[in-house]
Amino acid sequence: MKRPKAVFSAILSDPVTALGFVWLTAISLTALVMPLLPLQLSYETDSSVALTAPSSEHWFGTDALGRDLFSRILRGTQISLACGIAGALTALILGVGYGLVSGGGSERRDHWLMRFVDLIDSIPLVFLVILIASALRGTALEASGGGLGVFFVILGVVYWTPMARVVRGETRVLARREWALAATALGVPPQRVLYREILPNLVPTIIVTITLIVPRVLLFEAFLSFLGLGVQSPAVSWGTLARDAFEVLNPVKTAWWLILYPSLALAFTLLALNVVGDQLRRELDPKQR
Repeated sequence: MKRPKAVFSAILSDPVTALGFVWLTAISLTALVMPLLPLQLSYETDSSVALTAPSSEHWFGTDALGRDLFSRILRGTQISLACGIAGALTALILGVGYGLVSGGGSERRDHWLMRFVDLIDSIPLVFLVILIASALRGTALEASGGGLGVFFVILGVVYWTPMARVVRGETRVLARREWALAATALGVPPQRVLYREILPNLVPTIIVTITLIVPRVLLFEAFLSFLGLGVQSPAVSWGTLARDAFEVLNPVKTAWWLILYPSLALAFTLLALNVVGDQLRRELDPKQR
């Protein structure tokens, strides 16, 4: 595995990848310091300026309730990035742990554990989301943070299985390497071989897989929020902003700024994640080199 400094230098050496890295850094820092910025509150309404086009007072215009769109996009950045981080952590904790237990165990245990993963993946995604949302309706999770608790549970159910499959496959391969077989033959406990020898060799694969999962989580959140199944008011995300724009869409007057700016924020972030993720895959994945 390459040193972090070498990987970072490789990212900055390519202009497109460096630009993507700068974008991700900028929106992450903005999301962190947003409460300290002198901006209009994202939920503060003013009907006298409803659906106002971009101006010096409202840089990105206002929505149907007169709320400042610039503030709402920045607030949406916090929620959307939180969803991406939650998806990555879910994959990291549940997916890696499950994949190690499955791939490092007996053939019988591996068979039944992976059949459970197949069962989860065979359920239609929208049906699974509706089922979980219905089961948690009226609970404290639904009332917390505009339904973020429910959405994080949905992420936990959906996004650990791809990581579990990848880790399980790589674990099965590494367990058959000469050094792993030699350690077992010398009497090293199987759990020690699994967590002390095999797991460190999985780190590049885990990082590469996470770079694939985070963009999918952001799109998933935007899709569900657009359908009304994801983040709920008063919380705001890029997906809920797109839904708000769709609700005021009409052939007489199109509030183009409500569609354009949230879409650009999501598109630029996905593009930046993809280019940085591609560079990380080239640097960390031996197969890519």
